[in-house]
Amino acid sequence: MLHGNVLMADLDVDQWRNAQDLVLKSAKEAKRLVVMLEDGEVVKCRHTTGRAVNQAPTRVEDLNVAARSLYEANKEDTDFVLVMERDAADDYFARYQDAWSADEDLDEYVRRTYASLDDFADRIVTYPTPARETLGLQWRIGATFEELEGAVRSLVDPGSTVVLAVHDGEKLWTSLILSFDADLKIISIGTADPSLVDIHGPRADVVERLVRFADAREGNVGLVVEATLHAAKEFLAATDKRAARARLGESFAISER
Repeated sequence: MLHGNVLMADLDVDQWRNAQDLVLKSAKEAKRLVVMLEDGEVVKCRHTTGRAVNQAPTRVEDLNVAARSLYEANKEDTDFVLVMERDAADDYFARYQDAWSADEDLDEYVRRTYASLDDFADRIVTYPTPARETLGLQWRIGATFEELEGAVRSLVDPGSTVVLAVHDGEKLWTSLILSFDADLKIISIGTADPSLVDIHGPRADVVERLVRFADAREGNVGLVVEATLHAAKEFLAATDKRAARARLGESFAISER
């Protein structure tokens, strides 16, 4: 769905950062306890807060047992524990770097890199959730990739542009302008440029200005999804999207153009 040569242009720093905070969870931002092994011997055991690790091991025989035990002993300020063999980490990174193909969708490549962590399940271990659900950047959308892809195919016209807008009070907190090709692959990603479009004011007025901006930038805006910040977070967290949308009412709106 994300074209291998997607154009990313005119991204406003604040809006792009807010968009990432809204839909992505980064392992780098988490409080984590990392244990590096060489043939079971602990060569590194460190908490990202810098404090001493409770019940720090010197040798690990079972990585899953060690990860669970360390989490339980340090969970008051730990989001997750990572225990890995150094050679396994080297093998994993080499595998997914070699597997990249310029012809495939970027999201397919990223999904495959995370899925391949299952091949190292006994040598790259995280707790309390599996490595493929913990490391790197994870979607915070409350839906599977297949469900997201299905929603795009049912709502988006090929060759059109989608505008996403999230408001915090009378200010556009973040936006995404997504242009799709004839195969419904995203070929361009942008945001509102505050130097070119006024992002302050009532929601309806801001959205109309944003749509005009997107039409001038990409053309053929066919769908607009806009919400308050609270509603956007609630919708993304919900597993039953239909019920969430009904519950949120006018605070979460989808309209065709």
